[in-house]
Amino acid sequence: MLARAGESSAVHLVRKSGRLIGGVLAALVNLYNPSVIVIGGDVAQAHEQLLAGIREVVYQRSLPLATRSLRIVRSQLEDRAGVIGAAVMVIEHALSPARIDAEIAAVPSCFAALC
Repeated sequence: MLARAGESSAVHLVRKSGRLIGGVLAALVNLYNPSVIVIGGDVAQAHEQLLAGIREVVYQRSLPLATRSLRIVRSQLEDRAGVIGAAVMVIEHALSPARIDAEIAAVPSCFAALC
């Protein structure tokens, strides 16, 4: 909140935090060559200076070929990302092919006589 309000020391600390995160992400970019990095959760709510610090270091320390089409963006899910991800996992488990096959196999054969 202080960084958003323009408090200079808070902005400086947020930017520095972004640079530290960017250092870790730069190594991952060089290793995996992703096309997008999505910053989510509570971190995504930080001031724009956080993303600027991340971008600064990632583009500085990563190979040019790895950053040619790389985008670093804030998650559109904001702080709901964890809950939405958990819901998707539950749905995928409940509706997995193996689970559906097991449910069909459990239906009593008397229903077959009605068909």
